[in-house]
Amino acid sequence: MQKNRMLMNFTGMLWNQLKEFKVYYFFGVIALIFTHKIQSELPFMAKELADYVAKNNNELRPSLFFLCALGIIVFRTSSRILFFFPARLLQKFLRSELLEKLESNTPQRFRHLNAGQLFQYLSGDIDQIRALIGFVGLQGANFVIAFFILIPKMVSFNPHLLLALTPMLGAFIIFTVIVSKNRKYFKLTQDMQGEVQNLIMESYVGKRTIKNFHAEASFMELFGELSLKELYYFYRSSLGISITMPLISLGVGLSMLWGAYIIKSYDLGATTLILFSGFVFLFMEPMGYLSWIGVVVSRSHASWGRLKDLDLTLTTSVEAEEKLKNLNTTLTDNNYKLPFWDRALAVSFKTGAWNVLIAKTGHGKSEILLKLAEVLRQRGQSISLVAQDPYIFNDTMERNIFLGKKESDQEREHAKVMLKILGLDYLEPNMENLMKMEVGENGKRLSGGQAKRLSLVRSLMSGADILIWDDPFSSVDLILEKEIIQELKKQPMMKNKTLILTSHRLSTVRHSDYLLFVDKEEGIIEEGQVNQLLKENSKTYEYFQKQMV
Repeated sequence: MQKNRMLMNFTGMLWNQLKEFKVYYFFGVIALIFTHKIQSELPFMAKELADYVAKNNNELRPSLFFLCALGIIVFRTSSRILFFFPARLLQKFLRSELLEKLESNTPQRFRHLNAGQLFQYLSGDIDQIRALIGFVGLQGANFVIAFFILIPKMVSFNPHLLLALTPMLGAFIIFTVIVSKNRKYFKLTQDMQGEVQNLIMESYVGKRTIKNFHAEASFMELFGELSLKELYYFYRSSLGISITMPLISLGVGLSMLWGAYIIKSYDLGATTLILFSGFVFLFMEPMGYLSWIGVVVSRSHASWGRLKDLDLTLTTSVEAEEKLKNLNTTLTDNNYKLPFWDRALAVSFKTGAWNVLIAKTGHGKSEILLKLAEVLRQRGQSISLVAQDPYIFNDTMERNIFLGKKESDQEREHAKVMLKILGLDYLEPNMENLMKMEVGENGKRLSGGQAKRLSLVRSLMSGADILIWDDPFSSVDLILEKEIIQELKKQPMMKNKTLILTSHRLSTVRHSDYLLFVDKEEGIIEEGQVNQLLKENSKTYEYFQKQMV
C-alpha cells in the first residue's frame, strides 16, 4: 500500500489511487457496462409494452422484465461497492497518516490549532476526499459509459431525437460551471465550521466547572457571531447551486417538448414518446451526477488544500523546536539546556532517582517539564508525561490505562496493584468491576484528583524509563501522598525508573532524592541532594519556612 499520500499534489493523489486499486475499478467499469447495456433496452421494452396495450395484445413477457431488474440490481450494486470500497480505504489511510503525524510530532507544531479545527480536518475534509474518490470516480465512469452505450442506441432508432437532448445537456453544463466557482467560499465554510465546533466543545467542557452566569451573555454573542459567519460562507458557497438548480428542470422540460415535436413531425407514433422519455430518464442520472461532480471536485479540492496545510504544519519545525535542538546538540546523558525566560537554563537530573523541581507560582515549572520532554523525545528516550490537566477518555478504567494496547495478564494485575496504591480502589471494591468502570467524557464521573491519579497509573503502566509528572500529588492529603510514594518505591517495576516531578509541597520534596530550585529572575537558585538542601541556611529551607508562616 502506498504511504505518504500527503506528499502528493491533488492530481498525483488521484492518479495513485487509480493505480493502486486498478483491479477494483476495472471490474467496477465492467459492472457499469452491463448495467447500461441492460438499461438501454428498457425504453424499447417500455415502447413494446405500450404497443401491446394499444393493440390489446396479451403476449406479454413479464419474466424478461424481472430478469432485467435482477441484472440491474446485481451489476449496479456491484459497481457501487467496487468504486466506494477503495474510497473508504483512502479515507482510512489519510486519517491514519495524519493521526500518526499528530502523535509523533511535538505538540508545539500544532498548538495554534483548536480541537474543533483538528476535528474538521480529520473528519469533514477527509470525508470530502472520500466523496471525490467514490462519487466522482463512479459517476465519471457512469457518464462516459452511459453516453457510449445510450447514444448509439438512440441514433439507431432515430438520430433526430438526439438533438432534443441538447437543452438538458446545456442546462447541466451551465450548472456545473457556475457551482465549480464556489471553492473559495466552501474552504471558508469549512474553516468557520471548525471554529463553531470548537466553541461548542470548549463551552461544554467549561460549563462543567465555571459557575459565573455573567459569562452566558458574552458566550451567546460570540457563538451567534461565529454561527452567522459560518451561515454567510455556506450561503455564498451554495448560491450558485440555488440559482442554477431550476435550470436543470427547465432543460429537461425543453428536451421533452422538443422530443415530442420531433416525434410528431416524423410521425413516429405516440408510444415513441414513452421510448424517448425512457432515454431522457436514463440520460438524466449521468448528466445530473456530472453536474454534482463539479460541486464535489470543487469542495474536495478545497479540502485537499486544507489537509495539505495541516500536513505542512505537522512536518515543519517551529522556532521553539529548533532552538531546543540547537541548545542540546552537543549535550548527552542527563544534561540539558532549556530556554527559560530570557536565558538558557542548564539543568541535570539523576538517573534512577526521584527528582523534584520547585519554584514560586508562575515561575515556569510546567514549561520546563514540557521543554524537557521535547528534548528527551528528540533524543529518542522512553518517556511518559502527565501534565497538570491530563485528558481522560470516555471509556473504562482499563482502556484509559492501556490506551488500546493489548495487555498481558501480568500487566493487568500490575495495573490493579497501581490502582490500589493510588487510592482508587475505594471507587469499587471489586477490582474487576473497577477495571471495567466507565469514567465518562474527560473523566467527568471522577473528581479532578481521581482523574489525575488515573493518569499516574497510565504513566506507570506505560513502560517508560522516565516519568515526568507535573504536580502529581497536589490533590491528595499528606497521609495518602506518603502512603502512595512509599508503596511505589517498594514496587519492583519502579527499580531504575527516573522520576521528574514538580511540586509546591514540602511533603513531596521530603520523599524525593534530588532537588532543583529555580527562579524566574535568578535561574537556578540551588540544586543537590534533598537531605542536604532541607537543612538550615539553605535557600530551599528558607522557601519552605516562608510557606509555613
